[in-house]
Amino acid sequence: MNDENVAKDASDFANQQDFDDQVAVVIKKIAVDAGDIVIEIADVAGNIEDVTARINKQTDSFNLVREAAAAMAQTKDEIAAAAQTSLSVAEKANSDVTQSRDKVEVSLANIQTLVDFVRDIEERLTGLNGALEEVRGVSSVIQKIASQTNLLALNATIEAARAGEAGKGFAVVASEVKNLAGQTAKATEQIDQTLEDLGTQVELLMGESARGVRNAAEAQEGTKDIGDAINLVGDAIAKVDGELVNINQATSSIDVHVDGVVTQLEEMSARAEENRTDLSGCNERISKLRDFGADLIQLTNQLGVETVDSFFIKQIVDGAKTVSELFEQAVERGEISMDDLFDRNYIKVDGSNPTQYTNKALRFLDKYLTEIQDPIQASHEKFVFAACVDTNGYLPVHNSMFSKAQKQGDVEWNTANSRNRMIFNDRVGLASGRNEKPFLVQAYRRDMGGGQFVMMKDVSAPIMVKGKHWGGLRSGYKL
Repeated sequence: MNDENVAKDASDFANQQDFDDQVAVVIKKIAVDAGDIVIEIADVAGNIEDVTARINKQTDSFNLVREAAAAMAQTKDEIAAAAQTSLSVAEKANSDVTQSRDKVEVSLANIQTLVDFVRDIEERLTGLNGALEEVRGVSSVIQKIASQTNLLALNATIEAARAGEAGKGFAVVASEVKNLAGQTAKATEQIDQTLEDLGTQVELLMGESARGVRNAAEAQEGTKDIGDAINLVGDAIAKVDGELVNINQATSSIDVHVDGVVTQLEEMSARAEENRTDLSGCNERISKLRDFGADLIQLTNQLGVETVDSFFIKQIVDGAKTVSELFEQAVERGEISMDDLFDRNYIKVDGSNPTQYTNKALRFLDKYLTEIQDPIQASHEKFVFAACVDTNGYLPVHNSMFSKAQKQGDVEWNTANSRNRMIFNDRVGLASGRNEKPFLVQAYRRDMGGGQFVMMKDVSAPIMVKGKHWGGLRSGYKL
């Protein structure tokens, strides 16, 4: 009976061992499958993030184009209004030019009448001057006759004196004739003087008349030039008027097309916004799947079964405990205060690119973290890095190979080789710093540049200091 019980117990133990082995195999398989799922989800999530980024960029571009089109529509309205105003101004200018042309033509006619009048006066003055010359000739003849009469009267007086009493009556007549001849001579002298004065005035009037004719002719020519210029302006305004009519018609045509473009852009922008909303929902669902996969990996590793992630998890969990103990001991011995250790006032390092930061804890962290982090990184060939980050993703001290001094102006080299003192506040970085579970396994795509990505896993464990969450020790390792 005892032998049978022993045999039965041995058989039950063997069966239990087989069952445990089978369970372990299943758990490992679940862990592997969960890891693969998480990786695939991370890859899909990365692609969705890329698509989302492109959609966001396209949506923003659509919105900018839509706003530009709306502004163009408004500008178009302003152009149409300006064109209409210009058309009205041109029509008014055309009307004013027509009136000016009519006035110039009237002025030309008046000036022509004036020219004709001045020329007629000039001709009359010429005739008057000729008449004066004739009068002057008659006066000269009269003067000669008066002179001869005076001479004859003188002779008659002499003869009457010789005749004595018989010639007294003749002497009286001769004396009167002599007086008349003298008066005639004086009258002709006055007539000559008057004719001389009239001749001078007529010559002056003729000179003024000639100048008046010339000035009138010049005014006539100048007015004609003004008329020609106004005609040219009128023709130009008429052409402008015609072009403005064409612009007005073209603006009306543009109005229809611009309104159509604005409508289409608004529809495209609305669809882009819908796509962005849909992708946001996809991101949320993918994020839930990613969290589910991470929880599944955590669960399988907590069952004590060795999985592909076990080694990396143990290294990080142990490392985080070591850092926690280091921080607590330093606080207890007064090497650093809790306030300085938890300082979140990040100060930019001048001239750094990418931007680096310092804080009150940096000197202390520089002193101790490298000797903890570098051995973890070197513990497995798949480890890419192992470094502490606070709850904001601030990574004060990186592994030695990533903590080289920055090169001025060489951003690409700095990004690859000077990754210490930087803030990594992306989704994975913040989750690593803020996780308070025993450990967190995440999968993500690492950007290698040039559009190339490499899938990696990120394992992190929390760093607690006297019950307060400082951050976490995070690592990245290749698959």
